[in-house]
Amino acid sequence: MPYKISPAPSTHTLSIPVLATHALALFLIFFNALADEILTGQESLEFHGYFRAGLGMSESGATQARFQAPGARSSYRLGNEPDTNIELQLSYNYKVGQSELDNSYVRGVFMLDGYQPHGQTNDFTISHLAQGYLSFNAFFNNDIKLWLGRRYYERKSIHILDYTWLNPGQFSQAGLGIEDISTGTANMNVALFRYEDTFDISGTAFLLNSTRLDTRWHDLNISDNLKLTLWADLTLRHELTTSSYANQSGYGLGGWLDYDASATKNTTVLIYQIGSSINQGNYNPKPVREDLGWDLEHATSFEFSNTLTFEPESDYAVQWAVLYRHEDHGLAGNSKLDWYNTGVRPIIYFSRHMNIAFEAGFDRIEDDINNLNGSLSKFTTALQISADRGFFSRPVMRFFVTFADWSDDFKGLIGNTPGDAPYANETQGWSIGAQAETWW
Repeated sequence: MPYKISPAPSTHTLSIPVLATHALALFLIFFNALADEILTGQESLEFHGYFRAGLGMSESGATQARFQAPGARSSYRLGNEPDTNIELQLSYNYKVGQSELDNSYVRGVFMLDGYQPHGQTNDFTISHLAQGYLSFNAFFNNDIKLWLGRRYYERKSIHILDYTWLNPGQFSQAGLGIEDISTGTANMNVALFRYEDTFDISGTAFLLNSTRLDTRWHDLNISDNLKLTLWADLTLRHELTTSSYANQSGYGLGGWLDYDASATKNTTVLIYQIGSSINQGNYNPKPVREDLGWDLEHATSFEFSNTLTFEPESDYAVQWAVLYRHEDHGLAGNSKLDWYNTGVRPIIYFSRHMNIAFEAGFDRIEDDINNLNGSLSKFTTALQISADRGFFSRPVMRFFVTFADWSDDFKGLIGNTPGDAPYANETQGWSIGAQAETWW
């Protein structure tokens, strides 16, 4: 099921003037409308995209607050996205094969995006090269794909939580991969990614390079409705000769079960990572670093999650998520962080185009490193106008009210961003607003 999730800001920007990016967006829309008249029978053009924006406020008319627990890598989405996010993608396909038996074709993808939290949206531009790659498809047989460039590579996520539990491609420098190699009982994907991590310490700029090999053995049929994917990665953080950052290696192992039967879809995930295989954060696949409080020679992480989506042919739908993440930063002394998380979003349909959604999310953080222990509860009610019934039906417009409550330990760490969000000295807060979201 397609869905989009907000990316974090990145240092990889394509410097295009603001007027040029707006002109490009209009060109993509206009050119897509004329594509059938311009292109030959061997060519096709697709225009895809994502849009999310809203208006909202918190107490005293301040910027709509985002409620996310310190130490948690993400937060529940409904009524809790004070940002603007746009993606514009143009995909060009050229059929190379000259016969019905030859299905080979080349695909080129170019995507620009823009993201800004509330409080900064006056400076919004669509100026980041999110994707740009070529894919050579069915050149070797009818299944294998070979690609090179920057791309969203098989992102895996929990929709209601806005959490990507596997996302090696987004915000990489570039990648190279081969997909759907037949192994008899399943297919194999292999991809190589390169990362550039730029950062500053006491006024001195540094650049760390890393390389990651991502392998997936997928579509292993356990039964008619159950498929297994096995995953492994090997990551090398390269030496920085001008500082004390030495070569560091790491690996990750894991897998997930996908169950799909009529109204029920369920994904169960186990991921274990060591050293430089551990990512810095949600939407940030670069390896963790020493200056961020990690000893890569001893660092480990373990993660379990389960996501259930139930859409019966009736007047409701629901998604429920459970997640546990354990981190050991590998430091002497207090070095562990545990994130416990669960949330549910039921939707009740009044008609084809109108429904009401409720979302309750709970996070528990036990952070020995910063001596923080506490919880966050977030509740949202949203009246929705959507294109059709269905949990993922888009476009949708929402009118929401959100309330959150958190522990004393988290005072000053929740509800005070973005902008002038007003809850820095509180242990509870609220927001109200409207949001529009679509993808195509």
